[in-house]
Amino acid sequence: MTVDETGVFDGAAELDVAGVRCPVRVRLAGHLNPIDGRYHWQGLAYGTPDELQVGKTAQLWIGNRSAAVRLVEMIPSGQLMLSGVGTPPYDLSYGEASSTEPRDPGHGQR
Repeated sequence: MTVDETGVFDGAAELDVAGVRCPVRVRLAGHLNPIDGRYHWQGLAYGTPDELQVGKTAQLWIGNRSAAVRLVEMIPSGQLMLSGVGTPPYDLSYGEASSTEPRDPGHGQR
């Protein structure tokens, strides 16, 4: 459950809205924001129930990891846009040991 070589996670997940879990497929990516120093991630959820209300918060589960997520909007093609701030519910490493924190791509080296 790691990102691919482009930094995108694409895989199975569960969206927990008010204690009700529904299986979805997600495509997520993110970046470390230099202004606030936090990791911002977002993407699309495929196969969400039609009755989900945008603007609400939920928990996104990928395996045994979870993170708070905002249900942003339903886009015209039918997917639900999601966004989160902080450690995402997927492993950010690619081709290396597992990590739950965003990688620092060379910043801070002397």
